[in-house]
Order: sequence, then C-alpha cells, then structure tokens
Amino acid sequence: MSRRAIIRWPNGSDWGHLATVPEGGGSPRFAGFVRMTDPRVQALLARVPPRRADGDMWEVHFTAAESELSAA
Repeated sequence: MSRRAIIRWPNGSDWGHLATVPEGGGSPRFAGFVRMTDPRVQALLARVPPRRADGDMWEVHFTAAESELSAA
C-alpha cells in the first residue's frame, strides 16, 4: 500500500502545507511546508488536479509514487 499525502493551500498563496496520512488510516500529520512554485509541486498539479476545499482553500491528494515530495 502506498503512503498517501495531501498538499493544502489558500487560493493564490505561494506556500502550502504537506501532510501525510498514516498507512493504517487516521488523521493527516503535518510534514512540512512546500513552495507552490516548486517544479515538483507544479509537475504534481499538472498530473493530479487540485480540488476546492473549505472556503478559499485548495488541496490535492496523491501517493508517494506520484511525487517525491512525501518521500522525506
């Protein structure tokens, strides 16, 4: 089973936060901040479309196999 991760950011923000989801399920755990202009983030967003979350927030759900961002 691949580890799942989430990037969540306010609309128009230069920064988002990365969280990982434990393999057994449960609440996401904060893993760090990411710059939304990072080429790895941009490549991920080109493959996995973000979706609107609460209010003006956006988020993208992905697996470790889809990006090296959650490998750390």
